[in-house]
Amino acid sequence: MSARIATENLSLSAPQHAAHGLAGLFLRFENWLTARASARALYSMDDAALSDIALSRSDVERVNDTARKALWWH
Repeated sequence: MSARIATENLSLSAPQHAAHGLAGLFLRFENWLTARASARALYSMDDAALSDIALSRSDVERVNDTARKALWWH
């Protein structure tokens, strides 16, 4: 499995919700919290552990960028 696919699966694997209004906002916030938790877990790993799961530090940066933007995606 390539690193790109692995980070996509880790970053925002939850399906996008079609809810609107306040419910949609809460669901987007939940997705953002999940993506943020994934990014934090990856940041806490050392380079050897990341290598074991076929990721690099740049992959972690991409996941973190995605987590920062996830709240605003529709």
